Amino acid sequence: AVEPIIYYLDPGTPEPVRSALLDGARWWNQAFEAAGYIDAFQVKMLPEDADPLDVRYNVIQWVHRSPRGWSYGSSVGDPRTGEIIKGHVSLGSLRVRQDFLIAEGLLAPYASDAIPEDMRDMALARIRQLSAHEVGHTLGLAHSYAASTAGRASVMDYPHPYVKLTDGKIDLSEAYDTKIGEWDKIAIRYGYTDLGTEDKPKLNEILLDAHDKGIRFISDRDARARGGAHAEAHLWDNGASASEELERVLEVRQVALRNFSLNNIRDGEPSSNLEDRLVPIYLVHRYQPGAAGRV
Repeated sequence: AVEPIIYYLDPGTPEPVRSALLDGARWWNQAFEAAGYIDAFQVKMLPEDADPLDVRYNVIQWVHRSPRGWSYGSSVGDPRTGEIIKGHVSLGSLRVRQDFLIAEGLLAPYASDAIPEDMRDMALARIRQLSAHEVGHTLGLAHSYAASTAGRASVMDYPHPYVKLTDGKIDLSEAYDTKIGEWDKIAIRYGYTDLGTEDKPKLNEILLDAHDKGIRFISDRDARARGGAHAEAHLWDNGASASEELERVLEVRQVALRNFSLNNIRDGEPSSNLEDRLVPIYLVHRYQPGAAGRV
């Protein structure tokens, strides 16, 4: 790359979240390399003397807040050309805690003093994917809600954790993505390939090739809206068949409920905190195929 795109991470981000955010954001280099650009996307720590609001810096900001851990990816564009001149990601710090609580609810980990690394690993895996997702928005990409029907084809989908059973035990090892998706590579090729206006047929070929591979793009208007009814575009789901996935996660839910006990909270915590650990078990399967999406 002659002029690489460089993002900078907020130095106030603590470890191990810092490394997870760096890793996830760097996934986008896979997409740019697939489009023919080498080292075109880079992620570094923000220099000490830099202002995160400086338009010269694309920034990933780690923000602590008391309400829900919303995260955003926005950009500043040149109104004359449409060129993106600054990407700015704001990530709520409570995201990592939310996934840790989900893992506690599913694993009932406190039967002994040994705390499974699975909970920490799952929470950090979510942070990696979240970093990639929000950076994707700043690169100009919209949500891609049909990606889950094609084997996690995009980090721009809303990721419901893929929880499975291994030898009858709950397994979180594949809860979230570990790399960029095929749709993401296609989107970067379409948006960033150096083509002239006379090469529009080549852009159409990129989309037709994706269609031939069974990769669809369905975004917010047809998936998020209460009146949206696209059969392949739900928020927070997995798999190509909603009914088959429902049957699968109901089995996971039965195991989680069977194991639910005081072992879902640490010694010394009030038992009323069990409610926080029970909610994720019910949410692991509660969606309705059709217009309303997840409930």
